[in-house]
Amino acid sequence: MSNDYSFHKDSLGYYAVLELDSQAGAEAVKQNYRELAKKWHPDYNKAENALEVFQKLSVAYDVLQDEHQRLIYDLLSCVYDGSGFPELENIQPFKGKGEGDNIRVFNFYEVRGQLWKYSQHVRRCYCSYPEAVGMEFKTSVLNWLLGWWHPTAAWKNIKALKTNFHNVNTSADNLKMLVHNAVAFYHNGQKASAMRVAVMALDYATGDVKTYLQRFLGVLNERVSRPKRWNFGWLRLVQLIAPLAIIIVALIPSSVKYVTDNDLMALFNKKKQIDYYQKVDFGQRGSSVDDVVVGKILSIPVNRSDVTQLYHLKNDSKVMHGPSDDFDVLKNMSAQTTVRLTGISPDKIWARILIDNGEMGFIKMDELIKGVGKPVPDFSKVYQAE
Repeated sequence: MSNDYSFHKDSLGYYAVLELDSQAGAEAVKQNYRELAKKWHPDYNKAENALEVFQKLSVAYDVLQDEHQRLIYDLLSCVYDGSGFPELENIQPFKGKGEGDNIRVFNFYEVRGQLWKYSQHVRRCYCSYPEAVGMEFKTSVLNWLLGWWHPTAAWKNIKALKTNFHNVNTSADNLKMLVHNAVAFYHNGQKASAMRVAVMALDYATGDVKTYLQRFLGVLNERVSRPKRWNFGWLRLVQLIAPLAIIIVALIPSSVKYVTDNDLMALFNKKKQIDYYQKVDFGQRGSSVDDVVVGKILSIPVNRSDVTQLYHLKNDSKVMHGPSDDFDVLKNMSAQTTVRLTGISPDKIWARILIDNGEMGFIKMDELIKGVGKPVPDFSKVYQAE
């Protein structure tokens, strides 16, 4: 499908079946319908497809003879083709995590290199402005730190970083989403939200879709404050914080402690967003480095024969890759499973745990109960008797 949303399309073929163009007046719609309905009525037309054509004529006429339904059809036809056209009876707006209507759509390209393999995927998000700032920063940091550790991943990561930088405000995607949301809010009786979203859509609209949006605003006729404009320049600049920090650390070694302990702690302490690799010391048995970037954790020395740091899960729980619900799930674990505590976040909300296969993950402290639950399997890395 073309992303040129400047022109009107007849996505469901309503104009075509009535042998009209999109500029036809109400009288022409009525006249053509009468003539074609008479021609294709199954009582008079014995063709095999007569009933099918007659039904299509009736559906098309029901939409095009109603001024408001026709306007909504014309508006959605500018941004949807036939296969993706939404059902108006069930249409719902796209939403971010919050309840606001001032959102945009983003495609975040993520690359992870793991020496012997790599992964890449696109995360599609509908974000408010604060959510977009956080996602741009997080995606940039993780790509810069984790996207290079495989030859193919490194090349794909360069492309991902460029794409994320340039696609901060993609006109085609945002126009489609905003038109959809304006119609969905209107259909659900939320005229003020429909008005605000339609005003935002005008910033991206040209040609026919702009004309239909202006007519749609006239139908709504609501008095609303203008939606707050987005600073898309800052959304691009926030992606440069990670590489800039890396350059500063590389060029001024003496500044490492100052930057880590002062500037970054002051800037990100509130959201616990200082990220680095966690090293876990097992004493004489060696050490391990987590394979993901995580938040600052207060480490607890690991002695696998020590039972004082054994806990078990209160309920069936998700173990995360990092100390936040924003991280991906590492493993789903059942209630009563015994784990070893290896670290605690400074706010004592998140615990870092060692699970049977030797992987490190994160779970909220209130999901843990001190002591052994289910017996520890013989192969487990959680407990090994001396």
